[in-house]
Amino acid sequence: MALIKIVGVICAVARSFLVMPSSRLPAALDARVDGRRNRTQATRHQILTTARSLIIAGQGEPTAKDIAEQVGITTRTLFRHFPDMGTLLRTVMIDAQTQAQAVMDEPFPSTVAPGQHWRALLNLVIQRRTRTYEFLLPLHISPSIQRHWRAIPDASIDRGVLRRRKRLTAILPTPLSSDPLLFEALDATLSIEFWISLRIDQALPAPKAAEVLRYAVDRILPDTL
Repeated sequence: MALIKIVGVICAVARSFLVMPSSRLPAALDARVDGRRNRTQATRHQILTTARSLIIAGQGEPTAKDIAEQVGITTRTLFRHFPDMGTLLRTVMIDAQTQAQAVMDEPFPSTVAPGQHWRALLNLVIQRRTRTYEFLLPLHISPSIQRHWRAIPDASIDRGVLRRRKRLTAILPTPLSSDPLLFEALDATLSIEFWISLRIDQALPAPKAAEVLRYAVDRILPDTL
């Protein structure tokens, strides 16, 4: 008899859940899911930020343990967010390049028209590129980043180069953009590889490197246009 009463109570409780307004449980569940998702995204962001900060600080090959300790998590938790260090470091580079590309793709001021004021636009391009190249520099000279970055398909890297060249073509007068030798010389001078050479191989400080880059551009461009 006691068992029958207990079963009856359990069934009554179960029925009360069945008739409960459907909005109550899903709302609570959604809140918990959103909370977990936000915490996951925050931890992932912190891992990426910490990895980049360690590299900028001069630690060219940070380990999973180094990053996890700085974030305050275990390496096991770190690898729940990223399957391996290669994926983590490639993501650091991709995120940084996305930020840099956003700066270089900012619209030009409406008061400066291409064709008529191409030198002013080129000057703006140089300012943006030197700023973003300096931002990317620690990642480009990090051995671990570059080792894993080589695993990226060439097509992805080529798209970045094509965007850079297209941006340059859009602001140059036709006589310059259609001159193969001049255009290639200018594009090479405005590439991140040239900036790395100035900053690392020649050990120039950033202001001096920018000055040399501008001097090189001025020597390439004709005075007649």
